[in-house]
Amino acid sequence: MRNHQTLIVVAFLLLLPSISASNEQQGFDLVASSPLSQQLDSDVVLCEKFLPQQGPYLYSESTDMVQLSWWSWSDETNSNWPDDDAHARFGELSLQNGTTALYNEEAVQNQDAAEGILLGRQHATTQTALTLDGSIEIVSDEKGQWFVRIPVEMSTLVNLSNNTILYIFLSEDIATDQHQRTAHHLIRDMQPEIRFSNQAGNKTNTTWVLSSEHLTAAGIDLQENPYGWHITLAFFGEVEGDSTNRLLALYHQPLPNRWYSSTIGDFALPLFLLVLSAVLASSAVLNAMKREKGMPKLNASWKTIPPPVAQFSFKSGSLPVHLKSCETELPWGIKGGFKAKRIPSNTTHEFILRFRELQPCDCQVSLALEVEELGSWTQYLRLINPEVISENEKRSVEINNLQGEIGEHDES
Repeated sequence: MRNHQTLIVVAFLLLLPSISASNEQQGFDLVASSPLSQQLDSDVVLCEKFLPQQGPYLYSESTDMVQLSWWSWSDETNSNWPDDDAHARFGELSLQNGTTALYNEEAVQNQDAAEGILLGRQHATTQTALTLDGSIEIVSDEKGQWFVRIPVEMSTLVNLSNNTILYIFLSEDIATDQHQRTAHHLIRDMQPEIRFSNQAGNKTNTTWVLSSEHLTAAGIDLQENPYGWHITLAFFGEVEGDSTNRLLALYHQPLPNRWYSSTIGDFALPLFLLVLSAVLASSAVLNAMKREKGMPKLNASWKTIPPPVAQFSFKSGSLPVHLKSCETELPWGIKGGFKAKRIPSNTTHEFILRFRELQPCDCQVSLALEVEELGSWTQYLRLINPEVISENEKRSVEINNLQGEIGEHDES
């Protein structure tokens, strides 16, 4: 039984997440990876909502837009949400006080989502300006610090303006500050990138990085909180022949985690061990049930005092039993020996034991028996000294009450 338990424990230990940072790339360990998602349709608008200081912090779920939230009130409210990037975003676009949202970088004040989406679509390119092929990776450096890498091949399909820029937003799906404010898709970190070619027909192979220092400053700990993050890539600029700033390309997807990058092969061995442990466990349970049903029951009582004679009632279980021998501990001694007996299943066999003389201590009896299919056992029985049993108790010394006690089964 102990062997079965050990195998089960080992199997479950192996079920613990085993998808570790094992693939070394350029001195880094890959923790998790997912392919870059498909570029979103040009009808999908990027909405950047500036949350009000006093709330409410509303979020609109819509297939027509990707909504991200900005928080810019940490100094005023003593919130632990970051607001540096929110102020930077407000300043670089020269937004006016009262701006509540951006739809594809077009500022609005208190307009509803439907109006904002229509405005945003007017500032999105209708042609495919560029494509990305790559992945989102979580990696660990030599110090064990995690950060984000985005290795890509970018294909520029049309000539883009020199002021074309990529914004990488890392947002928390549901963010809560120390005052229990809650916001959806709160932007924790923003990083602009211009390291790519803006000439049609060119391909750029590059890797964009959100460093561990950058993430720490934004209050992001992917080791402690690996779930509930999204990454957004938004390209803004102008295409040749058009002087209007537009959303050129939009990518939005969950940040990968260890389970996200798992394959069926990663779980093959743990699943096999789980099935094996289940088989062993069920076998152990069945054997235990079989053993319980197969074990015999033994009752005893003093028949006469003196001379000291004990009456035994032995009932076999669902398996035949070979009653081999019977012994007593000194100073008690059996008079006349003991005759071995084979007892069929579900049968009661009664016998008596005569003792040489009455002793001042309890009588300890051991019966050596062999249960078919279960093996050999030694069953112990303690008969309380008959001199201390009252007249009303002399006929009641079954092993399950105070007058008779059965010891541990000793498997041999």
